Amino acid sequence: MSESKTSEDFGTGAGGISKFTITNSFVFPLVMSHKEIAKPFIEAALGIKIYDLKEPEQEKTEQVSIFNKSVRYDVFTQQIDENGETISSFDLEMQVKDTKELPKRARYYQSVRDTHELHRGTMYKSLKDQYVLFICPDDIFGEDLPIYSFQNFAVENKDVALNDRTFKNFYIFNEYKKLPDAHPLKPYLKYFATNTADSTETEEIDTKVKWYQTDNQTQERYMTWEQEIQLAREDEREKERERSQKIIAEKDREIAELKAKLAEMQK
Repeated sequence: MSESKTSEDFGTGAGGISKFTITNSFVFPLVMSHKEIAKPFIEAALGIKIYDLKEPEQEKTEQVSIFNKSVRYDVFTQQIDENGETISSFDLEMQVKDTKELPKRARYYQSVRDTHELHRGTMYKSLKDQYVLFICPDDIFGEDLPIYSFQNFAVENKDVALNDRTFKNFYIFNEYKKLPDAHPLKPYLKYFATNTADSTETEEIDTKVKWYQTDNQTQERYMTWEQEIQLAREDEREKERERSQKIIAEKDREIAELKAKLAEMQK
């Protein structure tokens, strides 16, 4: 979940959590944090086969330092091989509103993840494949495609890939009809768009959603979650103030040094 989402995204108001669907910012991380749901979804989205996943973490927060903006992933997980070695990471983001900044958010999310992976003395080649998957209702790129898969290529020759192993994908669920019926992702996008579960995988998601809708403990968790969101926003505002004060102090120091140099020259 992003700090840019609003109360409308969270579904607050009459009806409470019993009215929430999979696209809700509280429900999506809950449901997708189940490995048996996240794994087939990622496989369908990327067209890959996954040996195993680490247990997905809902709303995982990472921050480089107190002076940098933190990120909060809706769902974060990593792929491991048969030896238990991590080979790639996945950030799953349900984004129902176009905040006009999603591509740059994806860029920042990946940079923060790289910073956490690359410890002092570690070689760059140790960086793992990294995927940011945004699931959106509407086409923010305006090309009428259901899927946009971005990598880094040479402008002069698209056949030349940078091969930095970072991938930013956007899935437009309101455009699900444009996918072939045989595409493994189509049932997922259709479910996100219509709440109609017509595959084994989406029926399993729907069962989880309905269970959370009626679970009293989930209702209590939701109330706590709302409070945590508010606290996180206040914390981010406070950090922004600290960053601004640091910048102002640095500028004041530079001005003072310049004035001192000018005074020395005039002697």
